[in-house]
Amino acid sequence: MIEIKQVSKVYRLKNREVIAVDDVSLIIEDGDIYGIIGYSGAGKSTLVRLINQLEIQDSGKIFVDNQNLGDLSSNELRKLRTKIGMIFQHFNLLWSRTVSENIELALEIAGNKDKQERHSKVQELVDLVGLTGRENAYPSELSGGQKQRVGIARALANDPKILLCDEATSALDPDTTKSILDLLLEINKKLNITI
Repeated sequence: MIEIKQVSKVYRLKNREVIAVDDVSLIIEDGDIYGIIGYSGAGKSTLVRLINQLEIQDSGKIFVDNQNLGDLSSNELRKLRTKIGMIFQHFNLLWSRTVSENIELALEIAGNKDKQERHSKVQELVDLVGLTGRENAYPSELSGGQKQRVGIARALANDPKILLCDEATSALDPDTTKSILDLLLEINKKLNITI
């Protein structure tokens, strides 16, 4: 469960302050899918980044599985982040790596040293996101939807309990957007991941 209690975040610029998140409280139960909507600049991405502490709130508390994220050490926070996958708007793929290598990178960073285990997990994820046969393709050879599927597979590599999506479909056409949303719904049902 994710619990956000009276969280606020202010960006201090040269001449002014921008209130990005203002006294937000909500509870997201395990396995739920939540969408945050609002105008551009309304603080949606900031709120998502607060959940995994890529941004730190100025006030309020955030709990994941009853752990106050503000009480965690750097090491504890790093460990928790392996259970929070993140899908980005602009894919964030490494252009010099293939589909498989981009997915495998998440496993390497998390410290998985077993090459056979990594390869098996990568193939499982490639199949899950519908990229079978494209494992050796480079990002430049993929459509926008395929790139986002690689991003989703990479975010799922360490078996997260939570999948955060920061405008994961905004760079895609309507048909591709629908297919990605359908995939996320399938992942939610199959893996019981909070999205």
